[in-house]
Amino acid sequence: MFKRILVAIDGSAHSMKAAETGIQLARTYDTDLTFLHVTTKLNLPDQLRDYLKGEQLAGQDLLAIDDATRRVVADISAKAEAEGVRKVKTIFREGKPARTIVAYAKSGKIDTIVMGSRGLSELESALLGSVSHKVASLADCTVIVVK
Repeated sequence: MFKRILVAIDGSAHSMKAAETGIQLARTYDTDLTFLHVTTKLNLPDQLRDYLKGEQLAGQDLLAIDDATRRVVADISAKAEAEGVRKVKTIFREGKPARTIVAYAKSGKIDTIVMGSRGLSELESALLGSVSHKVASLADCTVIVVK
């Protein structure tokens, strides 16, 4: 049942718990483990994007967010390796989170997706439905939602 495990990670507390669960499953069943982070692209003209960065009106520099995300994913990957997971892979994609997670799972022949029940964007999930609910509805494989 557990041969290829995918953990969707966004840096939220729930996704960190999901990562812990994914590590435990991968270690217990001696399986491959992939961490996937999906970013949504801001469709802004380049001039506006540069202006927002320069004036720091975007909250944080977009590049700094990417660097911080990469550090979080690298840290959790290193933890998985330190705990004896035999094969750990990290993937970064851009797109709509639920559909991107499901598409990667299908193309990677993933048999189990592990993800947090809530991500960083609680406002979006309140308005549009949670990403975990969408993934559970769309995926062809087992989906474990961690609280």
